Amino acid sequence: MNEMLKPLKQSDFDAEGLVLVAQSENYWIYDDNRMDKARIEVVTNKGKSNEKHCLFECPRPKRKLEWKLIEYIIRACTRQTNLIPFILDNKSMMKLAEYLYRHGSKSLSSMYTYALTVRQFSDYAKMSADELIAACLNSEGIPDQKKVHEASLLVDEFLGELEDEGRATYSLLVKSACIKTFYRVNGIQITTPIRYKARTTYRDRAPTPEEIQRMIEMANLREKAMIAMLATGGFRIGTLCKLKYRHVKEDLEAGRVPLHIHVEAELNKGKVCDYDTFINDEAVRYLKLYLEQRREGTDKIPPEPITDESPLFRTKEKEVKPLPPRVAKVALRNVLKRAGLFKKNGKRSEIRVHSLRKFFRTQMTALGVPTEYVEYMMGHKLSTYHDVRMKGVEFLRGKYAEANIRIFPKP
Repeated sequence: MNEMLKPLKQSDFDAEGLVLVAQSENYWIYDDNRMDKARIEVVTNKGKSNEKHCLFECPRPKRKLEWKLIEYIIRACTRQTNLIPFILDNKSMMKLAEYLYRHGSKSLSSMYTYALTVRQFSDYAKMSADELIAACLNSEGIPDQKKVHEASLLVDEFLGELEDEGRATYSLLVKSACIKTFYRVNGIQITTPIRYKARTTYRDRAPTPEEIQRMIEMANLREKAMIAMLATGGFRIGTLCKLKYRHVKEDLEAGRVPLHIHVEAELNKGKVCDYDTFINDEAVRYLKLYLEQRREGTDKIPPEPITDESPLFRTKEKEVKPLPPRVAKVALRNVLKRAGLFKKNGKRSEIRVHSLRKFFRTQMTALGVPTEYVEYMMGHKLSTYHDVRMKGVEFLRGKYAEANIRIFPKP
């Protein structure tokens, strides 16, 4: 596949005679049947002075699934476009992508992490991904145990270099797992002499109510609503950013508090289960103010008609787009800094965006809510999942209301 990186405008891309297969605001995938190719355009930093259009081409897919895989790869790697040809150029990486798409959760962040890790290992070994696999095979294409052992030692050497750079144990564990999976889906079982065990190197903690108050004081209206929902609803940031107005509409318009939110399995991490959670009156108040601001518009954003499918949290661009989790994290990290709470504990801050979820767990447990109910409201599928779910929404609403979780003291 050829990669061409040069500034150009969308109108300069000759799409005549091509069939548009998939698109978004920052990528276009075309079927060039005449040349038997798939042609791809990706735009980065759209609308900015350093906007760049990246053009790629690869052999035309023979299966419908392969078109889906191309889109999956593009969506996962728009932030680092040099990973796109690395995946599309190597059959072994395409096998990995298909495995993550068909047998995993179709997570974009997983595809990105795997691609980045294998690319780093590939660069270290000075071999392409396909060459890494070929180096383990004999002349008949069957794994050669001696060569597989040599590859295992190379993987361990790579991890040792990262360890020497001061990488956290959990980071090494993730990279080791990514590389082993890459080899495994290509028919090779890698074993490393050193097994990295997950242990917390940089521990974060749950913030106090007073610290969350400081965050809210330093936040804009959108951030206030996000902080309050994360703290009193126990959401993951990725799940929060996927919510739509329909998730809160019924209780919000009926004035019911605690406000019930049903989270479908597709929005939960790993898509393991659906669940129910709630937010308190503080979060509801900030959410109402934020939605009202959107309806009225600002000097930068025109008035927005809120529909059932409107993203609950949107970007600050004129066009309505869901707020990406990565952008949300940056915004909330900046709030932590403005509040003076971004204090390093080793390499990481002791209070992070995820710490708001810890606040929910510790507060709800301290307020007497049984652990199995708290874990259910956080989207964890434990052995008690079905028992708790069968209790019903109103039972759980009552337990949540009894706990009376709060950020600010009740006036």
